[in-house]
Amino acid sequence: MKKMLFNSVIFIVLFLPVALAGWFLLQRLENPAFAKLFLIGMSFWFYGYYNISYLWILLASLGLNYGVSALLERCRGTGMRRALLAAGMLGNLGGLFYFKYFNFFIDNCNYFLHAGIQLEKIALPLGISFFTFQQLSFILERYKGGAPHYSVLDYGFFISFFPQLVAGPIVLHDELLPQLQKRENRRFSAAGFYDGFALFILGFAKKVLLADSMAVLVNAEFNNIPALDSLSAWAVICWYMMELYFDFSGYCDMARGIGRMFGFRLPENFNSPFRASSVREFWRRWHMTLSRFLSQYVYFPLGGSRKGKGRQCLNLLAVFLVSGLWHGANWTFVVWGLMHGVAAVFETLFPRARFRWEWLNRLVTAVFVTLSFSVFRSDSLEMARLLWRKLFARPGAAMFAGICNTLVFPENRAFLKLLEMRAPGLMNSFFLLCFGVISGVGIWLIRGCRAEEWIEKKGCTFRGIFCLATLFVWAFLSLSEVSVFLYFNF
Repeated sequence: MKKMLFNSVIFIVLFLPVALAGWFLLQRLENPAFAKLFLIGMSFWFYGYYNISYLWILLASLGLNYGVSALLERCRGTGMRRALLAAGMLGNLGGLFYFKYFNFFIDNCNYFLHAGIQLEKIALPLGISFFTFQQLSFILERYKGGAPHYSVLDYGFFISFFPQLVAGPIVLHDELLPQLQKRENRRFSAAGFYDGFALFILGFAKKVLLADSMAVLVNAEFNNIPALDSLSAWAVICWYMMELYFDFSGYCDMARGIGRMFGFRLPENFNSPFRASSVREFWRRWHMTLSRFLSQYVYFPLGGSRKGKGRQCLNLLAVFLVSGLWHGANWTFVVWGLMHGVAAVFETLFPRARFRWEWLNRLVTAVFVTLSFSVFRSDSLEMARLLWRKLFARPGAAMFAGICNTLVFPENRAFLKLLEMRAPGLMNSFFLLCFGVISGVGIWLIRGCRAEEWIEKKGCTFRGIFCLATLFVWAFLSLSEVSVFLYFNF
């Protein structure tokens, strides 16, 4: 399947320069519609390049929601407006259910009811969870009177803008469209362009140099769970947690960097989540736009914390159950969501059940999150159960050395050949060194400052520019195989 992702040569060399050049050249025209239309067309190309059939689904979704918005503009009666809102929500959630959950539903009917219903071959459209939630938030705001009815070009731009189309961040209408409508925000800014490109490079390096390197070991060993011992199992789940963070936060840095190059500021999605000292704080720092959506459109409408502790706890469980289901059609996601829901309920009921030392609270939170995400990554609850058993099995240095032997990259392949010929006895030590270096860099980065803080402090210094140039060239030369971002699967 063809891929034009942020970490692909065709995107960096062809698509992005053409999109930027066309956008800023067309801004010189008096009528801004031409620039908007051009970038909408480029966004459709970006989305349809992956699979052209997905584009029709996106267009149908756009048409449905824009039509609901237009009808809400004309209708004043409460009953009709409620009917339109119900139709819009049914259309959005019905489409999401069919493409993402239909086979999961049928499979469970067959298992529990012995129904014997034939499963369909349904491809999951790229980014459907993200653009569906974004449009749900818009029609809900339209119904409440919190959003105007935009022109078809503005609305099309809002949903299809390619940096945030397939994996977020989930953008609200009042975060992007006011920027689009102010002409001064659409003029080329050298400083803004540099900051955006620097943010793109840092996200690019996170994805290619760290997340993809960790994925080599993680993917191999999640397919080999029965053979793991405790030390190797802990190494695998810790690396998966870091892989997921660097992959998704790297994508968001790239998306926000691209948006900044075009003159737009997209919302932040990560804020040093591993500094969190509780599960609820973790969700205020991790996938922040999803947490915001679930708070505004699930937690608060259910009553939030206004109806007593008991109701608040039920609302928290509902929010995390929705979060688990949003991530995917598998019982592993449901259990993962409920684990976080139970932890949030515990923290709500026992707010003083904390350690005196903040570093210990952070450590306990990180361990819990890592354990829960091992369920998230597992193919089935049976595999998750087996993995947890392996976490407390007998350790073995030989097995740990064996999993490290998967760490073969273009950067170390030549040196490995030399070792194989001259000093084969040192190869295991070299692989262990690779594991230690990558782990150390990962831990140092997740405990460090945010990418934009680094750019603000050091991005324009000689050392910062040299660092950015080195990272970009290194990551670009490492693009031997384009890997899909993990959240494209959700």
